[in-house]
Amino acid sequence: MDIDIFSKLTISRQAQYTWKHGSHLARKDGFRYHHDLYALNDFFVEIIYNLELGQVDKIEGFIQTARLNPYIEDISLNQLY
Repeated sequence: MDIDIFSKLTISRQAQYTWKHGSHLARKDGFRYHHDLYALNDFFVEIIYNLELGQVDKIEGFIQTARLNPYIEDISLNQLY
């Protein structure tokens, strides 16, 4: 699956596909949200989980490596291969 097809899926299908086929790379814990980063095929996926509501608020696929900066310290390069 490429990023264009992924972005057209519903948030539920994006989550299911990412959890099944993606490689979890890192998590940023916050007071109200978890931000999880996955590698999926030839792009990355960020899943934002709302702790107060107990649900996924947003899923976004991206290819821009600059968006990895908040996760750099937590990513092992071995996870990308």
